[in-house]
Amino acid sequence: MNSRLILALVALMAALLALFSLVPALDLGVAGYFHDATGFPLATNPVISALRTVFWDATIVVPVLALGFLAVGLLLRRPILGIAPRLSGYVLALFLLGPGLLVNGILKAHWGRARPMNVVDFGGGAQFTPAWTITDQCAKNCSFVSGEGAGTMALTITCLLILALWRDRMSVPLYRLGQGGALAMLAFVGFQRVASGGHFLSDVVLSWCLVALIAAVLAPLLPRPLGLANKG
Repeated sequence: MNSRLILALVALMAALLALFSLVPALDLGVAGYFHDATGFPLATNPVISALRTVFWDATIVVPVLALGFLAVGLLLRRPILGIAPRLSGYVLALFLLGPGLLVNGILKAHWGRARPMNVVDFGGGAQFTPAWTITDQCAKNCSFVSGEGAGTMALTITCLLILALWRDRMSVPLYRLGQGGALAMLAFVGFQRVASGGHFLSDVVLSWCLVALIAAVLAPLLPRPLGLANKG
């Protein structure tokens, strides 16, 4: 387990919570940039909405595939497409514990933070509350933290791991392009959630940090070294 990485992520989360607690207007200011008299116009942009759907579907398909690869790999006692059962198990655990249990099962269900589109500042009826405050302004599927942000972070980590696994089979430009595409996907979903009034900036960045932290804690499950996953 990489204790330095874990400590760095915990420190980053603490710093972000402190920032958004000391300057709660930051969340309102960023959300307000995308709001006008009609609401949040980008929420109904067809191209952005279509891309959002693609990435949302991917966060559902990938853990299902990981479960299938894990089951078949354990049954046949060999990697599937070079992906060892340990890697499949890691991806499945990351999605279940991160976006599944922690984000959607605990935080979004019990934190009670209203989404930007629902707060008084942007024409709704709920009160804005800072990221660190547990409140009652939302009954279910609330704003803190972003479920799609968490799911896309898990998806991005999965993509980066697969790219690392297959690195020797790829040209350097193609490998870098894949890395850039994975990170661009993460950035796009974060942008979409904020620009559409679905989440505050703090919801998104803290969802990323939480999933990254879980990924670091689960790292011992990964094959060692990852590039030799097809050998065990």
